[in-house]
Amino acid sequence: QLKKLNKFKKQRSNNRKMIIEKLKDSGKWNNQFSFIKPIKDLKPSWFGLPILVNKKHINVKKRFLKFLEKKRIETRPIISGNFLNQPCVKLYKLKRNKEKFISCQEIEDRGFFIGLPTKKISNKKLNFLVKNLLKIDEVN
Repeated sequence: QLKKLNKFKKQRSNNRKMIIEKLKDSGKWNNQFSFIKPIKDLKPSWFGLPILVNKKHINVKKRFLKFLEKKRIETRPIISGNFLNQPCVKLYKLKRNKEKFISCQEIEDRGFFIGLPTKKISNKKLNFLVKNLLKIDEVN
């Protein structure tokens, strides 16, 4: 697999770009999401597409992720969310200072990611994904 690494990285990056462009080019695009941008001159290996729902959609995020799951679109949290909310913090009696980790909590509240395939995403799958992501406005 290491021999294929650069090819995989390039294809995942291309798939990420295609999904974001297709979302933003849609007539239903209304800035429902924002996307994490890489630091200048950094070429990340995109394992997944991290997505942040915009603040007006925070209240429907859980229902929206269940909707995506029913459509067979798998999602995952971005990393583990805010580490301070993990059970081990209480178990090991770690000191919690949430004021220092405001961004971590925002990522937990607003974020999720979808996996990026190592092969070119088909137009059919791309259209299906984008159509269902943009249904966040319809989730109540």
